[in-house]
Amino acid sequence: MTVDAFVAGRRDRWAQLEAMVKRSRRGRLRDIPAADLERFGALYREAASDLAIARRDFADAAVTTYLNDVCARAHPLLYRSPPMRPRDLLRWFTVGVPRAFRARRVYVLLSLGLLLAGAVAGWLAVDLRPDLRASLIPQSGFDQLARGQVSALPSAPLLGTVIITNNIKVAAVCFLGGALGGLPTLFILAANGWMLGTIAAAVHEGGYDLAFWSLIVPHGVLELSIIVIAGATGLYVGDAMLRPGLLRRGEAFSRAAIGSLGLAAGSASLLIISGVLEAYVSPSGLPAWVKLLIGASVGAALYSWLLLTGRSRRERVRVRLDSAAA
Repeated sequence: MTVDAFVAGRRDRWAQLEAMVKRSRRGRLRDIPAADLERFGALYREAASDLAIARRDFADAAVTTYLNDVCARAHPLLYRSPPMRPRDLLRWFTVGVPRAFRARRVYVLLSLGLLLAGAVAGWLAVDLRPDLRASLIPQSGFDQLARGQVSALPSAPLLGTVIITNNIKVAAVCFLGGALGGLPTLFILAANGWMLGTIAAAVHEGGYDLAFWSLIVPHGVLELSIIVIAGATGLYVGDAMLRPGLLRRGEAFSRAAIGSLGLAAGSASLLIISGVLEAYVSPSGLPAWVKLLIGASVGAALYSWLLLTGRSRRERVRVRLDSAAA
């Protein structure tokens, strides 16, 4: 069959479908009479079938591009999803994010392991090379810790915005690093762990553990948890690219990225809370035990939400059985 013969026997049907698409306003079929809706569906299905034939036999012909455009405009009119309502968004955040977190638990553990490995390596580096302590934290810094002062963290409204923006950038890079096979994600996780480990070891040798951890814990529990989750999504996407299975590499990447976007965005939104804590609670004059208690409470609330919310009845039964077996 030639292109001309293919077009001649179908041109009228395509024109009818295109006319109905043009008649719809704002992407809706409300202006089309009920009697014509059935005809619209039949025309679309026939055009979709014609498009499949055209892609097979006339891949480079102009008719293939034309049919693809018509079908692309008609499809959302018939198969559009219901509009997102505020309660749907709330349910997605409260239930969907925890379920996605548990579904990626293997990658979450791997991400956490990379962060902890970096922290241990940083601690050992300072332990083996005590002379590094002075280059990490000058004596003036230890003096500030001893007095409970942190001049690098002034309490100002602008600080919260700067911290939140920076943390979101780090989380975004962790997620987007999956596009490069997860290598940037791996580096960021290890680097953040190394930074924490080296500074913690230097502070420990100076004898200011309580002052240091009371500065870190209030916001750090939430902040590091979110970076670990972002790292897990990046590692998952990177793994999908490196091991696409039966899918094409690009398709495996797009599926993994879209499937992980909700978890990455939902958890990253909590960085707003982390930034507020880092700007106003961590450098405040509150007693150290109060700051530690705030950090512990934030961590308990976070993981209660992530681990317990949105479990199906089958999941709850399995958890109880696993607990009983243990």
